[in-house]
Amino acid sequence: MTVESWVQDHSVLILAALAVVEGIICAALLRMARHARHEMRAAQAAALESARAAALAAPGAIDPEAVLALLRQGHSPTLDNVYAMMRRRELEGTDKTEEPSGTTRRAARGRGGSQPSANGNDTGGTSLTSSQVQERLRQYER
Repeated sequence: MTVESWVQDHSVLILAALAVVEGIICAALLRMARHARHEMRAAQAAALESARAAALAAPGAIDPEAVLALLRQGHSPTLDNVYAMMRRRELEGTDKTEEPSGTTRRAARGRGGSQPSANGNDTGGTSLTSSQVQERLRQYER
């Protein structure tokens, strides 16, 4: 009896065994995917909670949009990272506002920017109240 004839004689059993092994592998992968999804949701909730805490700790000094941008990029929302992101966004904002038409920085802020100045102090009444911060966070959660 050769291997070829043995495989032909037991082909149904071999296929059944392969189907069982594939079923076990699929069940394990499904369980791992569910666990990973649960962990991802827990991590997202923790990240949003940390963003909320950072934004509510000093509403005028920390830009919640910078915190959420860090979270979207996968960086941890530490104070150093948040302040670096705010500085980067502010520098990008000043580059955009330096146009030959003579628009000023205050005019650019009036169009929707709510970023603090480089020294961390708020200028021009752009401070957010805690209810405004919570509303922005709700918008980003959707």
